[in-house]
Amino acid sequence: MRKSTFQTESRTTVVPIINVSLVVVLTLMMISPFLAAKDTGVDLPTAKASEVDDTDNIEITFNMEREIWVGEDLLELTDVQSYLGTMFSDSPGAVAVIKADRNLPYGEVEALIAELEAAHAPRIALATKEKDEGDS
Repeated sequence: MRKSTFQTESRTTVVPIINVSLVVVLTLMMISPFLAAKDTGVDLPTAKASEVDDTDNIEITFNMEREIWVGEDLLELTDVQSYLGTMFSDSPGAVAVIKADRNLPYGEVEALIAELEAAHAPRIALATKEKDEGDS
C-alpha cells in the first residue's frame, strides 16, 4: 500500500476581511458628524452680535399696534414697497433693520420681510436686544 502524498495547504483569504473593515470605517466616518451635534435651545430675540456700521441703515419699527414706522413716517404694510423702493435704489449698500416687537406673530413680521424683498432691499437684518454679559 502506498501512502497518499497529498499535502493540504490552508490559506486565509483576506480580501473579504478588508472589504468588511472598509465598510465599517466608512460608516463610522459618515455618522460621526451626527454624533457630535447637540440640540441647542434658542431664546430670541435676545442676542449678542458684532456691531454693524449704521451709516446706511434704514430702521423699520414694527410695534404691537401693527404700526410700521420708518424714521418719523407712519406706513401701512402695502405702502412699504413703494416708499422704500426708491431709498434702496439710491443706496445699494443699505441695510434694512427691522425692529419688531418680540410678541408679534412671526407671520406678520415675515409679511414685512416679503415687502422689503419686493422693494429690492440689498440686505435685511432683524434687530435684537443686546444680551447682558451676566445672562447665560
